[in-house]
Amino acid sequence: MDTTHASEPGSLSAAAGARAHTRAPLVRLALGLFLSLLTIVAFSLYAAHEIARLRQEQIALSERNRRDSLQLIRIQSNLSSLAVTLRDMMERAEPYPMAAWSGTFQRLRLDLAQAFELERTLAPARPPEQQQQITETTARFWEAVDRALALAARGDEPAAIEIVRVTALPRHAELTSLVTQLLILNTSVEETSAAAAREVYTRVIREIYWLMAIIATAVAVAGVLNIVATRRAFEEVRTLSAQLRALTWRMLRLQEDVQTSTARELHDEFGQILTAIAMLLSRVKRNVENTALVKDVEEVHTIARETLERIRTQSRVLHPVILDDFGVDQALAWYVDQFSRQHGVETTFAAAGFGAAVGPAGGITPEVAIHVYRIAQEALTNVSRHAGATKAAVRLTHAAGVLTLDVEDNGRGLTAASGGESRPTGIGITSMRERAELVGGQLTLTRAGMGGVLVRCVIPLGGAGERVSW
Repeated sequence: MDTTHASEPGSLSAAAGARAHTRAPLVRLALGLFLSLLTIVAFSLYAAHEIARLRQEQIALSERNRRDSLQLIRIQSNLSSLAVTLRDMMERAEPYPMAAWSGTFQRLRLDLAQAFELERTLAPARPPEQQQQITETTARFWEAVDRALALAARGDEPAAIEIVRVTALPRHAELTSLVTQLLILNTSVEETSAAAAREVYTRVIREIYWLMAIIATAVAVAGVLNIVATRRAFEEVRTLSAQLRALTWRMLRLQEDVQTSTARELHDEFGQILTAIAMLLSRVKRNVENTALVKDVEEVHTIARETLERIRTQSRVLHPVILDDFGVDQALAWYVDQFSRQHGVETTFAAAGFGAAVGPAGGITPEVAIHVYRIAQEALTNVSRHAGATKAAVRLTHAAGVLTLDVEDNGRGLTAASGGESRPTGIGITSMRERAELVGGQLTLTRAGMGGVLVRCVIPLGGAGERVSW
């Protein structure tokens, strides 16, 4: 009792350790996948934010530069109109006095002031001295114009023309030059913005490369972990499969031992008892003169003989003595005959390549013989239970160091025989495969020429017995 309670915690601990060992690679793989996805999502959000910010800045800057450029063009247009007006006033192209140009200058002065004020709010950051120079030049220009118009209003037109020529026109040219520089500055700002955008794109591309490198590294690490975990799992599966196969082989051997022991017990013990009973009954029948009693003794004698025959038959089925005495070909011939009579399936048997020299010395060891016999026995059992066949054929061929067993029928075929599966995997099929692999052979199931299933077992006899490990 104490031993049982002491072993249960150890078993539970071992099971828990196994589960933890199984979960560990999965946890690492899941963590690696989560970090990779998190990195991708974070960088994608960052890249999208940077690109959106850059797009907004470019749109805003382009719109501001466009509107500023429109105002500068408006200013240039006003300056051109002023130049034309000054020229016409100096050349006296119109038949009215110079003072009459006062309204035109007033209109252009107002529009130019509005344009400069709006341009100042739209203009990008510029040096204060540049803006001050524009303001001073504009003021000096209008001061010269005002003096010229004042002289013209007093009738001194020659002095007015001289002021226009000497002062107003140079100030106008200077102002036009400054506005042109502003347009050039706008172009320079756009180029700077384009350079900044290129820098942002370059940085994003560089960071994408870094992300690719990080993801590739993460994938490589996760792949290595996956390979290691998969390899460890395959090793564990291979070990468990080998242990299971060894256990299966031992169970098969134990089954053969039990069947052999039972067959021997039936044959030696019960067979001898029934033989002795039959002999005694024969002796009693000879010594009894009562006819009725003789009839009863005869009936009991018949039952004893039938029981003895059944015991011998069952003994041969459990472990055919003929297999040990005459070989697998004779044992199969006997079993096929028994099967045909008992199950009502017309079954034929053919053997080739078996002579006096064939036996254990020819590579067919007792282990190979018993497994071939059991495979044929199981295949015929499947024919009687599942195939719905009326005919079957068993062929055993020994040639070129290879033993081949074929069992075919004219039944429903693979699909119907296996419950709708194209590849039967029942206990009987598994047992046959295990027995074939146990002696180094291979078992295949295909469509038979007779229309049903062909079970073929091919066993290389050279060293086949070495696979058997009891």
